[in-house]
Amino acid sequence: MSYPDYPADPTALEEEILQRWRDEGLFERTLERTSGGEPFVFYEGPPTANGRPGIHHVFSRTLKDLVCRYQTMQGRHVARKAGWDTHGLPVEIEAEKQLGISGKPEIEELGVARFNEICRESVFTYKDDWERLSERIGYWLDYSDPYVTFDPEYIETVWWLLKQLDERGLIYRGYRSVPYCPRCGTALSSHEVAQGYREVEDPSVHFVCTLLDDDGAPTDRALLAWTTTPWTIPSNTALAIHPELVYAEVEHEGRRLIVADALVEHVFGEDAEVARRVPAAELVGLRYRRPLELIEVSDEEAESGWRVLAADFVSDEEGTGIVHIAPAFGADDYAAGQEHGLPMLRPIDDAGRFEEGIPEVGGRFVKDADPVLLDALEERGVLFRRGMVTHSYPHCWRCDSPLIYMARDSWYIRTTEVKDRMLENNGRVSWYPPEIGTGRFGEWLEGNIDWALSRDRYWGTPLPIWVCDAEPEHREVI
Repeated sequence: MSYPDYPADPTALEEEILQRWRDEGLFERTLERTSGGEPFVFYEGPPTANGRPGIHHVFSRTLKDLVCRYQTMQGRHVARKAGWDTHGLPVEIEAEKQLGISGKPEIEELGVARFNEICRESVFTYKDDWERLSERIGYWLDYSDPYVTFDPEYIETVWWLLKQLDERGLIYRGYRSVPYCPRCGTALSSHEVAQGYREVEDPSVHFVCTLLDDDGAPTDRALLAWTTTPWTIPSNTALAIHPELVYAEVEHEGRRLIVADALVEHVFGEDAEVARRVPAAELVGLRYRRPLELIEVSDEEAESGWRVLAADFVSDEEGTGIVHIAPAFGADDYAAGQEHGLPMLRPIDDAGRFEEGIPEVGGRFVKDADPVLLDALEERGVLFRRGMVTHSYPHCWRCDSPLIYMARDSWYIRTTEVKDRMLENNGRVSWYPPEIGTGRFGEWLEGNIDWALSRDRYWGTPLPIWVCDAEPEHREVI
């Protein structure tokens, strides 16, 4: 058996094949031949053309091309409309790099109008690279009339859709804990958060919250809480325990520390002796001393906070079985704060820094404040243990900064209202492989939360919602 000689100049052969495809107009001929066929609608999921394509785009486009070719061979008319994603943070970040700036303050110092000019100019930087890639891998797309997300016609379509959602009562403004990127200065959706998890080392902190008697005086009993975000401890306003767990009091250096009974050995070691076991009901409602009193609070806040709550999200699988609650930082924390009327202490600005004037940590970025706060806990005699833990933590998929969960004002689409219908429709889809429908996608639908729609940025589709200053409930959606 003999084989043909490998070409001396592969590039020349490639160009010869590509030119033949151009001369023959293969794509156009398939469109002509199927012009009377039933349409199979395909809009390219638009790439951002101010970034270069990579090998992963070849993989995804091969799969999409397979579907389109199959449908064409069945006689369907597959127009294959190309598109360009020209809005959003990926564009903004590239513009920041081009201008040699970073973050919202520097953008505003430059001027939003000038910044948006640079964004508009940069969006098609690698347009030719994308079109060349499509041609080289034989991925047919109609680039003659693409949809472009910054075109007024496209924006007006988005506005029309938002108007329909609003008329159905599915758009609302809410204040809740959302994943937030302090570098980019904007919230992220759950889908975006899922793209940025990675293994990191964070502080592992066990700290003591001394219980108070009926007169507000400290006792020799204390709850032992655990967290991997010590920067949230100044914002603590409650401790949560599971209502059905049994808790144990362990003698330690002259006081009794309380943890979940199942975690005694994990926390204190195998030689630990339990002095007394306590049902959760006996602890619920007790008050305790704030571990760090760095933030001033009113008398009303002092009265409503710093007590023990019952919460089903607490477990005895890790930590101490006692969860530190900071309602301004964390979805479960926020929900508990709303349910129990807890104070919401949010001493962090939009850049993720402690507000100036806060003792010891004022002006520091939250992660940089961790070691300072650990020293503060130790000085006050309420640090039980400090260490490091490796765990999965979300990062911004665009700029790689660690995210923080922060209570913020945002606009939402009430996707939970149509959750059952989406699940029903998903069950009718023929998924290949089937476990995608029941697993990754189905589980995402099962855990669906309302979509945080708005972004506090500059280069994107303007949100067409005008709110009355006198009566915030009165609004106009264009």
